[in-house]
Amino acid sequence: MNLLTRLFDRVLLIHPEDNVPLGVAANFKHNVFTNTFDQMFFSFSDSIWSISTIIPVFAATLTDSPLLIGLIPAVVTAGSFIPQLFMSGRISKMPKVLPFVLKLAFLERMPLTFLPLLTLLIGNVANQNIYWLLLFLMIWRGIGGGMASLPWQELNARVIPISHWARFIGLSRIFAQLTGLLGSLLSVYLLRKFPYPQNYAIGFAVAAISTWFSYASISRNREPEPKPISESKQEDEPKAQQQTWSLMKQILKSDGNFRRYLVSRALAFLGDMASAFIALYAINRFNLEDAYAAIFTALLLLSRILGYGFWGALGDRIGPQKVVISSFTTWGLGLVLAIFSQSLWVFYAVFVAFGFYTSGLALGDTMLVMELGDEKLRPTYLGMARTLTGGFLLLAPVLSGWLVQSFNYIVMFAVSFGFVVLSTIMMMTVKDRPRKRLA
Repeated sequence: MNLLTRLFDRVLLIHPEDNVPLGVAANFKHNVFTNTFDQMFFSFSDSIWSISTIIPVFAATLTDSPLLIGLIPAVVTAGSFIPQLFMSGRISKMPKVLPFVLKLAFLERMPLTFLPLLTLLIGNVANQNIYWLLLFLMIWRGIGGGMASLPWQELNARVIPISHWARFIGLSRIFAQLTGLLGSLLSVYLLRKFPYPQNYAIGFAVAAISTWFSYASISRNREPEPKPISESKQEDEPKAQQQTWSLMKQILKSDGNFRRYLVSRALAFLGDMASAFIALYAINRFNLEDAYAAIFTALLLLSRILGYGFWGALGDRIGPQKVVISSFTTWGLGLVLAIFSQSLWVFYAVFVAFGFYTSGLALGDTMLVMELGDEKLRPTYLGMARTLTGGFLLLAPVLSGWLVQSFNYIVMFAVSFGFVVLSTIMMMTVKDRPRKRLA
């Protein structure tokens, strides 16, 4: 308990030299707990319908096409990225962003509410038709998440001071992954206890309920009051706040550092193509039952718990660019293991590597984008970073599905590794905000 108390004290303590606005400092502890609970309930839900493990295996019961299976996680991730540019101009002009977050978070959660009902159609409707309904719900989920993501990130940026970003992200996601681990263990039980498709139906229903508890937690945020803006200042408002296409062109033309970042992330998304298939490949390669997908989810979550603690402790010290590079390197090593692994026990390390990679990337990339441009341009940079690279998430499953159908999984893993190497080299040229070693 003493260790836990000291840990929270370190995260929640604000020093005078941090220069945190009074409106943010007054509600900092409350908002830390509120947003941690949001992530805990959301992670519990995500672990039961995991887009990296459970959903691809579920999709494989409806179709045997690698392209269609790989398309499911791709549309969720791509959908969460592509809409963000078109949201940034509106968000940058909002005095308060929480009401907008709640509207879009509601839209994001609706398809998960319908997901349990979809499983009840199995046996009564052709599997191919059920697959297309699943794809539709995943597209809805992805686009809804993409529309909600940028306002949610901006809300967190307004209620959490920049001096505490890495520590907050690391600690909150440790607790989120712990609840996610519980969800994955529940998923193992449900997949083994009940026959198909009831096992998926019950799991998806529990996940849907949990995501609404997450929604309730978001609503408890205390956003600081906006600063009054004079009419003269509003007239002089830079075009960056209006999110025009001319501003986007201006940033791309003048900011070489940001261009290098975009190229690196685009290559990294292509390097992610293997992630949609690692669970399915392991189940086919080692002749495993579907419940192992939940075991793989548990491994991912456990490694993410360790990863968020590790990256969170380092993030404020070494900076997000080095965290992202280290994450890319970890995933590259995981792909090497996937290629040469001859036993299930060795292949478990692939999921551990992927867990450390995703946790490091989630923490490091979130911080890095927020530091690439001026603070008043933050929504614009966030939107451009997500939207301009999101298309590669849709290209990745087409390429990976073609490689699997034309060659095999090993060739696809090797090509994915090549893209990871290229993205790592490019990310080494990106600059972030200089760090001083924290006491």
